[in-house]
Amino acid sequence: MIRKSSKIIILLLLLVLAYGCTNNSGSSKTDSIKGSEGLTIDFLKGNPQERYVVSDVEEPISIILELRNKGSYPDEEDENILGRGSVHISGFDTNIIQIDSLSERVDREFLTGRSSLNPEGGFDDVEFKGTIYPEDLIVDRYEPTILATLCYPYKTKASPSVCIDPFPFDESQDKVCRIGSTKLSSQGAPIAITSIEQEASASKIQFKINIKNSGKGDVIKFDALDKCDPTQGELFARTDFDKIILERASVGFSELRCGPFPDGNGIIRLNNGEGFILCSIDKESYENEKSAYTTPLNLEIKYGYRITETKPIRISKVTTTS
Repeated sequence: MIRKSSKIIILLLLLVLAYGCTNNSGSSKTDSIKGSEGLTIDFLKGNPQERYVVSDVEEPISIILELRNKGSYPDEEDENILGRGSVHISGFDTNIIQIDSLSERVDREFLTGRSSLNPEGGFDDVEFKGTIYPEDLIVDRYEPTILATLCYPYKTKASPSVCIDPFPFDESQDKVCRIGSTKLSSQGAPIAITSIEQEASASKIQFKINIKNSGKGDVIKFDALDKCDPTQGELFARTDFDKIILERASVGFSELRCGPFPDGNGIIRLNNGEGFILCSIDKESYENEKSAYTTPLNLEIKYGYRITETKPIRISKVTTTS
């Protein structure tokens, strides 16, 4: 890791500003963050260089990747689980380019989510140091493409307003809301809750919660994140992809009953990047109400996510004579 001292200074300044700034109501809540990205990864310019010219002498190489959190998780109230994430590099002959370590853990300290105080989100750098060994280069030019892979855990949270109507079939009274469908905007995460469809019966209200992979990466089962590390030797299975975990679904103080979960443990399966879950609330939870009302439907899902970035480089070998 590099540039830690400057990042610590910036973080302290932001904390000072946060402490000194208040609004009229005394609230410090952040604005809602939109977008379909979580963590992103990019090669820092010049690291590695686009071209290396070597002779018979070993040449150092540095690969620096910049990580940014362009999503809304985690906020100040969240448990930060980003430390389970990791970065890996591959795509080159390790006899020619030898890197000290091909995998590095994500440092969660600086990767805070976007907020009104920090609209750009947190950032950090990961550095891989190594050496080019020209004696193992038997051609005049070697042009590998370095592949950087970032695997990380993330969460999507949404709290859309829904209609709770104790008398859904009574059309004679005026109501502030009707049972129906609600489309949602993005939630500042690669997995989006796109819409809520409501249906009512005499005994319950049912919610169909539609979910979509709106990002540019792959959805990985949360428990399979460690398989991203190629040095561990364990490969992904097909069943490790396209699965997310429902962590919370509630209306007010009432937890919803959700299912089915064919894979168990609250796991929702995506098909072609989309999926849904059915949840319901029994009438006993709202039968004492006299009229329809709106209330937040609190949703939280957890998952692993994988994105990649590539950079081609050229290594030219110059033969020297004594």
